[in-house]
Amino acid sequence: MKRDFSSQTTLFLAAAILVVVNLIGLNIFGRLDLTDDRVYSLSRASKDIVERLEDPVTIKAYFSADLPAQFASNRRFLRDKLNDYRAYGGQNVAYEFIDPGEDEDIRAEATRLGIPPVQIQVIESDNVQLKNAYMGVAIEYENNRESIPVIQDLSRLEYDLTSAIRRLTRTEKPTAGFWTDHGEPDLMQNMPRLQQNLATNYNVQPVTGLDLQGEDRPDVLVIVAPTDTIPEPDLRALDSYIMEGGRVGFLLNRVAANLQSGQAVELHTGLEPLLANYGIVLMPNLIMDEQSSVVNVQRRQGFFNISQQIQYPLFPVASRFNTENQMVNRLQDIVFYFVSSVDTSAVLPSGVTREPLIYSSPQSGLQQGFFMLQPTQTTATLAGGPYLLGAAFIGSFPSAYEPGRTGMPTRLVVVGDGDFVNESVIPPQGGNAQFGLNLVDWLAQDDALLSIRSKSIEPRTLRDVSEDTRPLIKYANMLGPLLIVVIFGIARWRKRRARQIVVLK
Repeated sequence: MKRDFSSQTTLFLAAAILVVVNLIGLNIFGRLDLTDDRVYSLSRASKDIVERLEDPVTIKAYFSADLPAQFASNRRFLRDKLNDYRAYGGQNVAYEFIDPGEDEDIRAEATRLGIPPVQIQVIESDNVQLKNAYMGVAIEYENNRESIPVIQDLSRLEYDLTSAIRRLTRTEKPTAGFWTDHGEPDLMQNMPRLQQNLATNYNVQPVTGLDLQGEDRPDVLVIVAPTDTIPEPDLRALDSYIMEGGRVGFLLNRVAANLQSGQAVELHTGLEPLLANYGIVLMPNLIMDEQSSVVNVQRRQGFFNISQQIQYPLFPVASRFNTENQMVNRLQDIVFYFVSSVDTSAVLPSGVTREPLIYSSPQSGLQQGFFMLQPTQTTATLAGGPYLLGAAFIGSFPSAYEPGRTGMPTRLVVVGDGDFVNESVIPPQGGNAQFGLNLVDWLAQDDALLSIRSKSIEPRTLRDVSEDTRPLIKYANMLGPLLIVVIFGIARWRKRRARQIVVLK
């Protein structure tokens, strides 16, 4: 009997190739990530941080065993992410998973590290029961510790881990100041979530005009919706701060609008001529957009007043962003509360560039001069858009108070609404809160954090199609694979039949 040495050789070679590939995989790390945001791969910023570690970082993941499926997937995702950190950090990154179980000593250790038990629902013996579980992480570097009490939002996992490592290894935090004393909303009362999220990476504090002149002036200044006239000494201090390279975010209301009273007037704070000197002009108008939020109105029907939700064009929902700018390129939308446009025709000083950030939709119009705010009476032609609602300015600006002086290179951001970060006006939402954080990071030139925070894990959704197209897609999916198999089989049969005919001839 003749042996088929060719087949044996093929099998031997295939087995040898598999062994070699596995040996290579044990020593060379690599991953093919096809997701849009590369959520299963580390950002360049995370790699740089762990590659530059001078001393070991120890990560302890306190995770209970036998978690329900939805929480077990969090454990797997965390393990894969920690494998990435260890691959790039080498011996300076070590991690371990610890199951507290019923061990009181380990539970006490987890609590001491800031990881409390959380209640989750489990199904046991066909009954839904509450069970205490641990799903937190503690990061240790030298004698310092940071903790993530609960791993829930996987889209923030890399940001949380890298931020914690960065805080532990950084000598000091930069300062983000919020200007006060001019009728601005209170940071703690009106922007608590923004303050809390910023506080993980910045020293967040209120700032006055006098604070801008001292040695401890903030690295970044945010001006949110002043309503009072700003005195000249404060304007001079602000101008001097910018001349010395200070970076400022101007979130301003150019029109004071009150929906309850139905009145709106142009607002003058004294910032207008200062910004105009820098080539920045916010128009005294209100943008109306077909893509907008809803408001409740009372309608009379017979003897009853009925509450009804209607679209309110003066509360635009912006979803057109500059895809080249990290502040906004991953945002879904931002909800505005009476927003004005940035004048794109204003002449910029030499060496200053303007980078657009946020636009209204093409189906948008504006009110200017006379404002009509009542929801049932708000009528306008929603055309003429898109309008620029926010922009970044980069360069060396001329001083408004010292003729001939040009400042150091810096960054400014201007948005025509100061209420989109005011949580007492607009409840904190993904896009609004995200943009507020991104804005501060961009001003602080903290591109590392910015690139990580931009990642998001979003479900893939089908594109909306017309009613006529849906049946075609449905039956194409049902019958298409079957037709492909039949056509392939017929083609193969015809090819073999043609070969047989040639042999017979």
